Amino acid sequence: MRMSLIASSIAVLLAIPLVVNAADEPRFNVVNLEASASQQVSNDLAHAVLFVELSDNDPSKLADKINQTILAAQKTLKQYPSVQSAGTGYSSYPLYNSKNQPQGWRSRGELRINSKDFTALSQLIAALQKPQSTGIALQLADIRYEVSEQSRKQVEDQLIGEGLKAFRERASLIQRGMSGSGWKAINLNVQTQTNSPPPRPMYRMAPAMMEAAAAPAPAPVDAGESRLFVTVNGSIQIGD
Repeated sequence: MRMSLIASSIAVLLAIPLVVNAADEPRFNVVNLEASASQQVSNDLAHAVLFVELSDNDPSKLADKINQTILAAQKTLKQYPSVQSAGTGYSSYPLYNSKNQPQGWRSRGELRINSKDFTALSQLIAALQKPQSTGIALQLADIRYEVSEQSRKQVEDQLIGEGLKAFRERASLIQRGMSGSGWKAINLNVQTQTNSPPPRPMYRMAPAMMEAAAAPAPAPVDAGESRLFVTVNGSIQIGD
C-alpha cells in the first residue's frame, strides 16, 4: 500500500511539467487585427456655466456679494424644474498695483447647470443674465453639448454588435487568404470612444457694456452631433 501511494505521487509530479510545457508551447499562424464601427448621434444633453466676478477691497464683503448673487440665481433656477443644478464654485485672488502692492481682491462665483430641455435652458440662461435680487447679473462662460449616458449606452450596445461582426468578417477574410481550415479568437478587447464638440466660449462683456445693452435674448441652441466609436481588436489563430 505504501509503495502504491509513492507511485501515485510521482505520477502527479511528472504530470505537472507536461502541463506547463503545453502552456508554453509557441503558437503559429497568429494574426493581430482590428475592426471598428461608428455612428453619428444627436447631442441631447447641454451643460452651461454662468458666473459672477467682482472686485473689492474687503474680501468678506466681496464674498458676501458673490454668494448672495449665486443664491439668488439658484432661486431663479428653481423656477425651471426641467433644468438641474450641477453645483457651484468659488475662487478668489489678491490684486496688486504696478508697484506690486496689494490693492484689493478679485473673486468669482460659478453656477453650473445642465438639462435635456434646451428651450427651458435657453430661457433660464437669459433670466440669469438679468440683474438678480442683489442687482447683479451673471455672465455666460460657455455651453457644452453631449450625448446623455442613457442614449450613449443604447448606441454603444448596438455598435458593439456591429464591431464584433466586422471583426469576425475580417478574421474570416484573413483565414481564407491564408488557406486556413478555420480560426479561433485568442483574445479580444472592446473599447468605446466619443468625439463631442468642444465647449463654446461666450464673448465676455465689460460691466459698462452690460449696463448699456438691452436685456439678453434667450441663448441660441445648436446642439450639433457627436460621433460614437466602438473598436474591437485582438488576436486570432488560423488553423492549418
